[in-house]
Amino acid sequence: MKLILYSITHHNCPIAQRERLALAPGQRKAVLRKMHTKPQISEAAVLETCNRIEFYLYAEKSFDSNGFLTDLIKKQKTDAVDTWKKYSRYYEGIDVIRHFFEVAAGLDSQMIGENQILSQLKSAYTESINCRMSKLIFHRLFHNAFRVGKAVRTKTAINCGAASVALAAIQLAKKKIILSRADAIVIGAGKNARLIAKYLLKSKPPSLIIANRNPEKAKSSFSDSSRAKIISLKNVTPYLTDADLLISSTASQKPVLTYKALKNALTGRKKPLLIIDIAVPRDIEPKISRLKSVDLYNIDDLKEQIKINKHKRSSEIPKAKEIVGEFTEKFAGWLSSLDVAPVISKLNQRTLDIARRHAARYARDFAKNNGENVDEKLRLFAESLAKKMLHSPISFLKQSGKNEPNDEQLKAADLINKIFLSEPDGCRR
Repeated sequence: MKLILYSITHHNCPIAQRERLALAPGQRKAVLRKMHTKPQISEAAVLETCNRIEFYLYAEKSFDSNGFLTDLIKKQKTDAVDTWKKYSRYYEGIDVIRHFFEVAAGLDSQMIGENQILSQLKSAYTESINCRMSKLIFHRLFHNAFRVGKAVRTKTAINCGAASVALAAIQLAKKKIILSRADAIVIGAGKNARLIAKYLLKSKPPSLIIANRNPEKAKSSFSDSSRAKIISLKNVTPYLTDADLLISSTASQKPVLTYKALKNALTGRKKPLLIIDIAVPRDIEPKISRLKSVDLYNIDDLKEQIKINKHKRSSEIPKAKEIVGEFTEKFAGWLSSLDVAPVISKLNQRTLDIARRHAARYARDFAKNNGENVDEKLRLFAESLAKKMLHSPISFLKQSGKNEPNDEQLKAADLINKIFLSEPDGCRR
């Protein structure tokens, strides 16, 4: 078995291509359920954020993971196959572990050290568990990732000050307009939308409108909703006539504002409207930028601000990577200890060593009682007894034959390592 990762991220793939691969929650579950039907795949998880889509697998070494995932993408996103083939990057083994822990540490994010990635990892883990695709390996992998994230943020200053895509959007807005004089609109009710509203309220704008498909959900999501007007998304168009700023962050798979719907409302505006779209897929149809009264930016346009923030935290990156490295080596060592053949060999050798030591220890007493040297007979007896005791556990570990060990056998190997093989040779007497 081996750990496998296929990854598409903001590092090499522009948003216009990434959004083609964006999966709705139902599609991610469908992908995981399909993986569950494949006996060659023991465990799997799908991590999707505004900056990445990643497929993590624990599968047989001979399994054609690339062909399998390409077919899955083709079924879920017909027009995204070329994007997948061009931009996906493949990792395996310890490189997967290191990358996953760097993601948890915030080292692979657009905003270095950002905290939101940990909640996104937890969501991916929950989806994997619900689809019965997290077992021994991924349970341990995810929990170690959470520890890495906590250790990096506790032991370094990697996340000193606020750092998020939401903050980058606000900082971009501050460069373009005076927030304290801007009538603002926020579309969405998720974490980024809540952060944006929080930052905007600190600037004390003349008005703040929060638009969402479900206004009641928005009211419960925004703790300080009394200072903002909450409306239904379908009623947002009239408010755009006088707005100065619109920031959108939803989980919609299609644009929530289209050129056709806004053309009449925005044509003839006397003042410009700044629109910042930080959603993936994009909430604002790109054609809207053709309107003279609109200044439209998307998540990739935040790179300059993100670069500034990254520079401030760059001195902490080596410390964070050192922590990631320690966790990576430890986890890789544990994973390699699950190979069944070495466990069988080591268990057999450890038990026989113990049997021989005890035979030698009691040989003198047996000799006194029997009047003859019984060293060899006692050793053979002890070894025979040890082999009989080992027969059942070793048979269980070997029963997969030519196939890869199943989950129960891996758990047994892990348990045997913990109970019998964790002490250095010679510690038991």
